[in-house]
Amino acid sequence: MSKRKRKRKRNSGSQLEEIVGEHEQPPHPEAAIPILPGRADRLLSILESMNAWVGEFDSQARLIFSSPHVEAVLGFTAEECLTTDCIEFHPADIPQVIAISRKVRETGEIATNEARIRHKNGHWVWVANSLLGWYASDEGGFHTICVSRDLSTLKNAEAARLESETRYRIVSEMSADLILELDLSGSVTYAGPGSDSFMGYTAEEMKSLPPWSRAHPDDVERIRAQIAEEFRREVDDDFSESRSSRDLRVIECRVRHRDGRWLWFEALGLTYRRADGEIRYLAVSRDVTERKEAERSRRELEERMQQAQRLDSLGVLAGGIAHDFNNLLTPILGRAGLALRDLPPGSPIAAHLESIQQSAERAAALTSQMLAYAGQRPLRVGPLDLSKQVEEMRELIIASISGHATLDIRLARGLPAVEAEAAQIGQVIMNLVTNAAESLGEADNRIFVRTGVVDLESAPRGALFGETIARGQYVYFEVKDTGCGMDDETRDRVFDPFFTTKFAGRGLGLAAVAGIVRGHGGALQVESHPGRGTRFRVLLPAVSTPAVAHASPPAPINEWRANGTVLVIDDDEGVCELAEEVLRGAGLQVLTAGDGHEGVKLFGMHADSIRLVLLDLTMPSLGGAETFDAICSVRPDAKIVLVSGYTEERVTVELAGRGLAGFLQKPFPPDTLLWRVRDAMESD
Repeated sequence: MSKRKRKRKRNSGSQLEEIVGEHEQPPHPEAAIPILPGRADRLLSILESMNAWVGEFDSQARLIFSSPHVEAVLGFTAEECLTTDCIEFHPADIPQVIAISRKVRETGEIATNEARIRHKNGHWVWVANSLLGWYASDEGGFHTICVSRDLSTLKNAEAARLESETRYRIVSEMSADLILELDLSGSVTYAGPGSDSFMGYTAEEMKSLPPWSRAHPDDVERIRAQIAEEFRREVDDDFSESRSSRDLRVIECRVRHRDGRWLWFEALGLTYRRADGEIRYLAVSRDVTERKEAERSRRELEERMQQAQRLDSLGVLAGGIAHDFNNLLTPILGRAGLALRDLPPGSPIAAHLESIQQSAERAAALTSQMLAYAGQRPLRVGPLDLSKQVEEMRELIIASISGHATLDIRLARGLPAVEAEAAQIGQVIMNLVTNAAESLGEADNRIFVRTGVVDLESAPRGALFGETIARGQYVYFEVKDTGCGMDDETRDRVFDPFFTTKFAGRGLGLAAVAGIVRGHGGALQVESHPGRGTRFRVLLPAVSTPAVAHASPPAPINEWRANGTVLVIDDDEGVCELAEEVLRGAGLQVLTAGDGHEGVKLFGMHADSIRLVLLDLTMPSLGGAETFDAICSVRPDAKIVLVSGYTEERVTVELAGRGLAGFLQKPFPPDTLLWRVRDAMESD
C-alpha cells in the first residue's frame, strides 16, 4: 500500500503537533532505522492479523500513512485519518505519549506505552503503541512508524478480573463465614479477613501456621483424606465437565482457637485450578459450635431421660421382687431366731440353725441392695465425715481385695460433713472397692482410694443423676483401678440391676451404689476405657453440721414382758404365725387375720382390749390403707404399726400425718419385732 499526500483539514495547533512541539530538535542520527522495501505488504498482513494498526507520521506529526485496520480499532477509515484531525489521545495519557516520542527521537530505541484514543463512536479505546524509530524522507525531513494494537479485549478482561476480585474481597469481608484456601499439604495459602474474629489469628498468621496444627488430632486423618479426594477429583475431571455438576461435600471438624477453645466448623469446599496450573482447595467454613453444643446437650438430656426411665422401671421391678422376698424371708429368719433362742446350750442343732439364719440374712442383704437401687431403702441420716468413714473401714477394705493388688489410700483431712447414713455409705465404699478388685488382671494391679471436696459451678457433665444436683460444694469419694476398663456399651449399663460381666456376679453391687447415691441426693461420675482402668467418683452435697459418731444398735430385748392384746393382720400365714409366737412369748395375747376384711371384723369385736395392731400394707381385697381407715373409724385412738416389705419412705407417704404408731420393715428378727411393739405400746 503506497503513501498518499492529501490536502488536510487540520486545525491550527492540533494535539499531535503539540506533542511534537515538545521536542522540535531533529532526531539523533544514530536513531534512524532501516526501511525494508518490498516487504511492507507482508508486514502489514502480519500486523493486521495481530489486530494492530500501522501509522506513519512525518516530522510535523501529520499522519501520512494509515493501514486499513485502523477502522477495526478506532472506527475511522484510513481515508478519514489521513484527511482529518481525528486522532485524539485521552488528556491523562498525553504526558507519557510525549515521553516515549522524545525517547524514540533521542535514542532510536523502540518505545511502547498504553494509551486511550477516542473511538469514532465517542468511547475510549485502549491501545498499545510501539514507536519503531525514524527514517529520513526524500524531502529531507524524518518520519516515525507507530504500531498500535487494540487492547480492548485484554483491558475488558482485566477490568472484569479486577471487578471480580473486588467483588470477592467485599463478599469475603462481609461474610459471616471463615474463608480459607489450602494446598494439597494442608498449608493455608489464603485466609479471609474474618480469620481474626473466628480463630484469633490474622490472615498472615494463618498462612504461617504449620499444616493441620490447629485441627483436632482425632479429625486430622479424616480431613486429610476428604480434601485429598477433592484434589484427586480435580485432576481426574474431564475438562468439559461443568463445575456446577460437582456435588459439594460437607466437612465437619474441630479447630482450636488461639485461646485454647475447641470450635466446631462445617466447611463446604471445591478445588479449582489456578492460572499457573496449581490446584487449590477453597473452603467456606461456618462456626457451628453453638449448634453442636445444643445437639450434645439435647442428646445428653435424652440419654439422661432414657436412663432415668430405665432406672425407674427397673427400680419398680427391683422393689417388687424385694417386697416378695422379704415376705418369704420373714418367717425363715424369725423361726431360726426363735429356735436358736430356745435351744439348750451346746445343742448340735444350733450350727444348722445358725447356717439357716446366716443364709436368710444374706438373702435379706440382697433384697436390701435391690431396695437401695430402687431408692426405697429407709435412711437414718446424720452428719458424716467421709474420710473418717473410710479410715474406720481400712482393714475391711484391705481384707476385701486380693493379696496381689496394691492399695493406695489417700484421704483429705478436715472435710465438710455430708448428710448420710453410715451403713449405706459403707456399702457404697465396699461395693466400689470390690468391683475394682474384681476388674484387675495379672499385672500392674493397683487400686486408688481418694476423698476430697470440690465446688461445682454447674451440673457435672455425663454424671449419673448429675441433672438433679445444684451448684455448690460437694464431698467426693473416689475409687480408681488399673484393671481391664469398660467399653461404652458396658459403661452405659453398669448400674442396671442384674447386669454383670462377671461369671459369678449377681449384678446388684453397682446397682445398689446407684440407688444409695440417688437416695442421698448425690451424683456418680464414671470414666473408663478398655485396657486403661476405671474411675468411679461419688459426689455428695456438703453440709455445715459437724460429723457425729454413729449410734450403737439397741441391746437385746429377750427379757421384755407385757400384757394386753395385739392384732396381727397379714395375708402371709408364715408372718402371722411368727409374730404370734414371738409376742406370746413376751406375755401378750395375739389375734391374727389373713386379710383386711377379717382384721376389721376382729378389731370391731375386741376394740376395747386391743392395745396394738400390726397391719400389713399390701393385701388382696382390702388393702392396708383402707383397713387403717376402717379401724380408725371404729376407734380413732387405735395404735397401728405398719408392716411392709417395702421401705418406710414409700409406704408411709399416703398415711403421713394420720397417727401411725410406727413402721416395721420385713424381714425382721424376733428382737426387732419386740422393739417396735414395745416402743409403740410405751408411747402413751
